[in-house]
Amino acid sequence: MGSCFCGPVAAAGQIVVATFPGNEVLMQVPLGTGTQFSLSFIHSVSKTRVIDEYEIRGKEIIQTCEYFSAHGAGLPSSPDEPGGIRWEKQGSRFVLYMARPIPKLVVRTDKNYENRLKVPGRTINLNQWEDQALLLYIPHMGRKPTR
Repeated sequence: MGSCFCGPVAAAGQIVVATFPGNEVLMQVPLGTGTQFSLSFIHSVSKTRVIDEYEIRGKEIIQTCEYFSAHGAGLPSSPDEPGGIRWEKQGSRFVLYMARPIPKLVVRTDKNYENRLKVPGRTINLNQWEDQALLLYIPHMGRKPTR
């Protein structure tokens, strides 16, 4: 996987994985000095891996890239997607570079789709819990996000 992380960022500390909408904390994942993370999954239609990259900028999560190898439902089809910057093909994969703010990062997990959270030096299997919706957030000043 190439990387499309860019721009000035501040250290975030950790990502919290919680149930959604219940906000029960399941795990706190240290980012170390990093500010980037990614989510990956197997697309339900194309059955190919999709990788979404994110960066923490201040108090925001910004999606910076989406890598995929086959177009399908829910995947971008042009650089005109919300937050899209440019589009390119890298070998057999497509990449949409973007600067898309994500106000609430909710991941719907399904064991069939191998949901993974990757932070520097570690990959977390998000399917270790039952299939459900998970909220990923960066804690700021000890506050949990509202439902």
